[in-house]
Amino acid sequence: MKATDALFKINEIFASIQGEGLLIGRPMNFVRFCRCNLSCRWCDTNYAKGEIISTPQIIRRLDRKVRWVSLTGGEPMLEENLPALISALKAKRFKVLLETNGTLFERQIFNSCDFVSMDVKGPSSGNPGYDERALAYCLRNPKKSQIKVVIKGKEDLEYLGKIYEGNYPNWVIQPEYKSIPDMDFHYMMKKFPNARIIAQMHKYMNVR
Repeated sequence: MKATDALFKINEIFASIQGEGLLIGRPMNFVRFCRCNLSCRWCDTNYAKGEIISTPQIIRRLDRKVRWVSLTGGEPMLEENLPALISALKAKRFKVLLETNGTLFERQIFNSCDFVSMDVKGPSSGNPGYDERALAYCLRNPKKSQIKVVIKGKEDLEYLGKIYEGNYPNWVIQPEYKSIPDMDFHYMMKKFPNARIIAQMHKYMNVR
């Protein structure tokens, strides 16, 4: 399919500061899709709100001075026309960040992105699970990936312990915002010495 023919249901497009993970603080365009195959308890996307727009319309709404574009959601991997959008973004010299829950995997899509952020869902989400192929891809490609796990409590830490591999350098422990006062960060440091504990900066800065 030609990129100009590809249509998407988009929740919102905006430029802001990346508030999570290893790219935290970086100015970034965000393209937020509406569809998702999960229903996490703490999700912040309004799936009912969205408009159908084409790839050229998406690109016209981006801030061209900001080189990164985050494809987020929802779950971008549900979009059958996603390869066409990524190709069009790369043709305009944007760098593409794929933010995915890791339950769906296509090697070609992962390879085409500049960085893959796999957000593994633990028990507190209500949807624990991931695709083994997506996890293996990130573990084998640390230069272009991170594996992020939102931690709300003990069950999430135990879940992380089952998949944690110390040789991988880009584990990100993201404390669930409202649960931060009750967390034992010293325990996390001892249990997962190669992980980085990174809170959601955009919530502290009160930006999207």
